[in-house]
Amino acid sequence: MRKYLIIGLSALVIEVCSTFYIRSVAEGNVPMMLLFASIGPFLGLPFLGYMVESKTWGERIKQAISLSIGYAIGVMIVVYFIK
Repeated sequence: MRKYLIIGLSALVIEVCSTFYIRSVAEGNVPMMLLFASIGPFLGLPFLGYMVESKTWGERIKQAISLSIGYAIGVMIVVYFIK
């Protein structure tokens, strides 16, 4: 259960940070673009180990559901709280 929570939280953080990156690109804010471009690859590290070591399709589906929920919550946070 803990690994699915980590996967979901990582997806949430990736979604919020990718929105900040897109905003900084749109605004032409070069320092923020560089910041988010440099930390972006590290945001997925918490769940990549779990994704690689999954052996069954049931486990992969649970991980995909966790990712989906994390991304959806991230979108809701962006839409409703970060404007």
